Amino acid sequence: MKSKHSILAIATIALATVVYSQAIVGLAPAVDYLWLGAKWSQIPRYPGDVGVISLSYYLSNQYVDVSIYIDAKCPYLTPLEAARLPSAGPGIVTVNIRVVANALNVTCPVNAVLRARYRSAGSALTDGMEKVEYDSVYIPPYPTAEISARGVAYIGIPSQVTLVIKNPYALTASVAVQGQGARILYPTGLYRINGTYAEVPVVAIADSPAASLVVAMQARDWLGNPVALSYTVPLAAAPAPPSVLYINPTTLYLNRFNKVNVTIQLPVNADGVAVVSAAGAAAPQSSFTVQIRGGRGSAQIDVYPVSSVVTFTAQVTYQVLGVSKTEQITATAATQQSAGGAARVEVKPSKLISGVTNNVTLAVAAPGPFNASVTVSNAAVDKPQPYYFGGVGKAAASLLVTPLSNQPVVISVTVYHSAGVDQYTVNLPVTSSSIFTVLPTPSIVKSGGNRTVVLTVINSGDVAVQKAVVTVSPASGNILASTYTFQIGRLAPLDSVQLPVSFIIPATYSGSVALTYNIIYTTELGTTSTAQGTIYLQALQTPAVNITNISVVPTTPEPRRTFYISITVVNKGFTPVTNLQVEARVPRGIRPVTSPIYFAGQLDPQQTITIPLSFNATAPGQYQINLAVSYTDQYGNYYTIPTTLTITVANGSRFSAPFPRTGGPGAAQQQSGANTPWAYALAPVLAAAVAGAIFYMRRRRTLKS
Repeated sequence: MKSKHSILAIATIALATVVYSQAIVGLAPAVDYLWLGAKWSQIPRYPGDVGVISLSYYLSNQYVDVSIYIDAKCPYLTPLEAARLPSAGPGIVTVNIRVVANALNVTCPVNAVLRARYRSAGSALTDGMEKVEYDSVYIPPYPTAEISARGVAYIGIPSQVTLVIKNPYALTASVAVQGQGARILYPTGLYRINGTYAEVPVVAIADSPAASLVVAMQARDWLGNPVALSYTVPLAAAPAPPSVLYINPTTLYLNRFNKVNVTIQLPVNADGVAVVSAAGAAAPQSSFTVQIRGGRGSAQIDVYPVSSVVTFTAQVTYQVLGVSKTEQITATAATQQSAGGAARVEVKPSKLISGVTNNVTLAVAAPGPFNASVTVSNAAVDKPQPYYFGGVGKAAASLLVTPLSNQPVVISVTVYHSAGVDQYTVNLPVTSSSIFTVLPTPSIVKSGGNRTVVLTVINSGDVAVQKAVVTVSPASGNILASTYTFQIGRLAPLDSVQLPVSFIIPATYSGSVALTYNIIYTTELGTTSTAQGTIYLQALQTPAVNITNISVVPTTPEPRRTFYISITVVNKGFTPVTNLQVEARVPRGIRPVTSPIYFAGQLDPQQTITIPLSFNATAPGQYQINLAVSYTDQYGNYYTIPTTLTITVANGSRFSAPFPRTGGPGAAQQQSGANTPWAYALAPVLAAAVAGAIFYMRRRRTLKS
């Protein structure tokens, strides 16, 4: 019995030794062939770009007539070539294969196939081999960005604008900002950004209306190679709003000192100083200094008018972020006779409009019964001159005054009353303005096609218009329009009338559209005049992005099998769109294989793009996948195109392999994987058997002793 157990233990040890030696060095050599993997040696920069993938192998023998290629199992990767070698090995063999990446930031399953016709065995050639290796190739994103500037840069004044940097993938980069037609005060060095969205505050001084920012970005790609990006971002540059000089009161009295409140308002929040002087008046000093804090300054000064109009001039100097700016602004005040007598005279309004008839009201107050004589200079009046009116205590008269020039209109009033005679002189400044205000609705129209704009004509004067003829015609050749003529009836002050005007804007045009109007009108007082002007519209090119096709492959997916959805988008417009992306929202039972959000970036006019998505259904049934195509136009407007796709998942086998099991590369992969690893799988079992046999023999020896 003891000898029987000894023989069994010795046989077990011998069998384990033989199997172990065959697994290590004998019948199934482990290092005859070794797959070292696939990696990028040159990554694609955008969807549709060409990259290079390196495939590496270790071969212990020399093989003749070798071909190596990639069999992609997704629509994101398209191999362009196969590598052919006269011979390969022994040692490490690396080949480069060019591929087209149809998408970025996605993973693609691939089969790497190595075929050799012969193997060199000494001086003879034997049959070669075929090896199929499964791998996943991640197509990394390439550094890119969508950059725009938010805010207005004033010409000649430091202004803060915001540089908005958007990236569909996380981007780490250093940003340097320079100006074209602009000076950059901040940032002066590199600005670090990280993530998909960043805002960089920029302080710039625009030197011209066509100012722009040059943004230089230093980043690294997925392989760690440095990438230099440069973008030119236009700035919305505009002249700085002028400072404003306010005076109160606006009517001064002659022959005495008047206290005038002077207020200066800057267009920006800055500190400065203003030197104010008065022309046409005497003052205790030739100029007054007004301190400005936080964009506003005020003071009270005494002036003694000596002419018909007093003009206040302010020399304003202020600093914004260390940059000094100087400008000169003015304001005028009318003068009238000092109310030193027993009578009082009041004239309204205090200013007149040139080229139109103005209603002027004179109010006179005097003790007891009185008569007043009125004479108007530098204007046409509807009543004979001198004009007389009177009353007891108070009386008023209305005059229709039409200025003959831009010079002040002088009204002289002599009041005869029981206490004596008082004389007054009132000077009314004349400003250039139109009795009509014309407003377009809408002021922004789309390019391409026939557009209709309603012109609202408002009587902004104080005299009713009896009748008018309005003529509207195009002011430039960028639109196709005829000349429109309208006749309108009575239009009371502040009343309005709407006039529709149609024109055709070319689909390729974007910019301002100018229309001129000419109004010949007659007031209810019988005066005839003309008003002219130009109105401006803005024509914007809107994108025309449509979904032309949605395909599903296979048309009837099976459970636990990958199916693909391809969305074809076309830009039928004449302007590019940016931030184009497709987002899929899937119901329960559908799993995305790759990211459900595909960022395509920019789509140029008259171009199409096919966007692939891949999913996996976990169970049969009917599912609805909500797709949304979104993009922005050149003005930053956001658009979205929603659509719903119904997928029917048919009943299939309980489990299906992702690749064929018989024939082709899939079969070769399964066979190559089944021939070599069995010895390694049995090695732990055999080792345990050997250890048990040794323990059993030692135990028997101990018991025997």
